[in-house]
Amino acid sequence: MTPDGCGKVQAADQQTMIDVLLATYNGEAFLSEQIESVLAQEGVRLRILARDDGSTDGTTAILDKLEKAYPKQIAIQRFSVRLGGPGNFAWLLDQARSPYVAFCDQDDIWKSHKLRTLLARMQTLEQQLGHDTPILVHSDLNVVDRVLKPIHPSFWAYSGIDPTRTHVSQVLIKNPVTGCALLANRALLERARPIPEEAVMHDHWLALVASVFGHIEAVEEPLVLYRQHGRNTVGAEAYGWKANIRRLLSGCGRKNITRLRRQAGGFLARFKAQLRPAQVSLIRGFTKLSERGWVGRRMFLLRHGILLPGVARNLALLFCARLAMTEPERVNRRKH
Repeated sequence: MTPDGCGKVQAADQQTMIDVLLATYNGEAFLSEQIESVLAQEGVRLRILARDDGSTDGTTAILDKLEKAYPKQIAIQRFSVRLGGPGNFAWLLDQARSPYVAFCDQDDIWKSHKLRTLLARMQTLEQQLGHDTPILVHSDLNVVDRVLKPIHPSFWAYSGIDPTRTHVSQVLIKNPVTGCALLANRALLERARPIPEEAVMHDHWLALVASVFGHIEAVEEPLVLYRQHGRNTVGAEAYGWKANIRRLLSGCGRKNITRLRRQAGGFLARFKAQLRPAQVSLIRGFTKLSERGWVGRRMFLLRHGILLPGVARNLALLFCARLAMTEPERVNRRKH
């Protein structure tokens, strides 16, 4: 699939065109509403590049209908081989050709001024920082249930997310960005592509790249209705002491840290030659946490500020979570 499938775009319009990347899989319940809210965006030019990941419900029929209704704005590619959510978005990202890219889930609702608001902030930052600077702009979200009944007015507050935590040491361990609420410029896309297999999620990888090589900007206004319906790939989880400690004691913290270390290793492998010595030391140390003792691991996290937002999370991280080795590392240590 090429962007040409969405219709020809005049050169004068190309400067403000936004590619909206839509990854679908068995999303028939809310897909039409989501796409209609994207097509209703005010004050911007956009095209939807969609890839279906082998749906077995009515998703492809919905996509077919909408593609026929909006042939110049929607181009669909269907595959029987599943890539999963991160792989699906990574594939779409490689197809994007516009100056700006937004990621679209299959079950939310975008407010009509979402892209216009993010684009205005993006273009202001590009004027200030230069168009060659990788920039990521993202917003807060309203948390709603499956019928759009409000759950919480701020996803950031609901989930205990601090959008100002954008230093690489902070982004290594906690992603402050929600994929469906971000806008990325061309400079960031070119630096971040291709998204590697080691990436935890596409939005976390982009945030990590932007934190090191560019700029992350948060727009406090919620611009997305973030629908929670029980089948979300990631979803919103209420922040609280009991939930955080229970989650980390159950082993989720250990599994998540292993994935984060793997992502950091992929980042270091690709960008080591472009990093400052202090950045290399930080990221390499994070990937090699398993080589330190119990105390050494905690001291490294504290010394470098590799901490989570909120006291409860950090107490659970430092005193409850098992910052465990992967199985190959465990085997290698036994051999020595």
